[in-house]
Amino acid sequence: MNGDLLEKLEFQAYIGNLLGDLEDIPATIKKIIHALISITAADQGYLLIRDGNGEFKTMFAQMQDKEELKIPQSIQPEIVFELIQREHKSILSQNTQQDERFRTLLSVSAFHISSMLWVPISMLGELVGVIYLQNTSQKNHFTRDDLELTEFVAPGIGLLFDHARLQQVLLDKGRLEREMQMAREVQDSLIPKEIPSLKGWKADFCWQPALEVGGDFFDFIPIDEHHLGLVIADVSDKGMPAALFMALSRTILRAVIENHGSAMEMITRANHLIHQDAKEGMFVTLFFGILDTESGKLTYVNAGHNPPFLYNQKEQNLSKLMPTGMALGMESHFAYQEETVQIDKGDFLFLYTDGALDAMVRQKPFNEEELLGFIQRHRNGDPGQIVKLLQDFLCGDNSGSSSNDDLTIVVWKRNN
Repeated sequence: MNGDLLEKLEFQAYIGNLLGDLEDIPATIKKIIHALISITAADQGYLLIRDGNGEFKTMFAQMQDKEELKIPQSIQPEIVFELIQREHKSILSQNTQQDERFRTLLSVSAFHISSMLWVPISMLGELVGVIYLQNTSQKNHFTRDDLELTEFVAPGIGLLFDHARLQQVLLDKGRLEREMQMAREVQDSLIPKEIPSLKGWKADFCWQPALEVGGDFFDFIPIDEHHLGLVIADVSDKGMPAALFMALSRTILRAVIENHGSAMEMITRANHLIHQDAKEGMFVTLFFGILDTESGKLTYVNAGHNPPFLYNQKEQNLSKLMPTGMALGMESHFAYQEETVQIDKGDFLFLYTDGALDAMVRQKPFNEEELLGFIQRHRNGDPGQIVKLLQDFLCGDNSGSSSNDDLTIVVWKRNN
């Protein structure tokens, strides 16, 4: 190093001030490398960083006069990196032409390298970069002071790397959050906002994804003047994959319903189409019913979904509408069966997804038995009351509840 102790202290203070400049990290690092080249009287200086494949790429290459260089031909990173990674320490070659480790390298003789210095940059014990300085002048060989100054600089550059990485993480997180918000808005647009207004009927619902987007969906699909399609479904998986599969399933289902037919014919066609586009392991459980709004007859197919409950006011009991086939998307040519039930005045249909049975309430699982008890206790309420009370019970802040699954509830009641 040229100069004395004062110059060394001034250099360290200058580097300390530079490390506080986080607005333009690449420019800050470039200034640090140039200051290092200047104080060590190096001919050239390089900063190499490790990419995702573990290979080292040149980030900055400068000469003493600040001229930027292209990727240098004069260094042999493979050999030096092997030494650094094996020994976990810096390399100082004060007389490279006579250094047994490097003197046989073609680049050392071809470019007349007289002295070189390599210092690793580590973060949390992992090698992330290297500072390389070289000299071709026989009059100026790097010293231990030069090594110490370069080792002083290396941790600061590592901190700048880390800060830049965190900045990128935050930017990526912000972009992801915006994308997820857009996805939520798109998915939300596919969910009904209102109940069809039908004389003699009343209904309500809740739809609550566990994440920003989810795989549950429900739908009310007019078929003709006196028939309404009722749908509730739960896609395997959660988050974005489930949301995309949910949108696909909903689109296909609506398309096949437009062509009419019986409930089992519609679901059989929908299953075949969904299976064609389903990735391995993806499927959707679904309950689909065609409700005759005049007579109260409900013809349904249950494709592997949680059995809905039908409350019979006259008998004061609950019956389960059991599956009539497997989940959609699992087998291409499965033939679904349909069943028919009667919904009379005062009766109601309770549809739900398994998020209702995955909840923990006051550190106890809310299972099917608990759900049946809840429906029995509130059987005289209107659909809005039943849905609101159950949603508050399962998801309310004061209930000590938690669920890691999407939650959807639909209650459809025939008025007295």
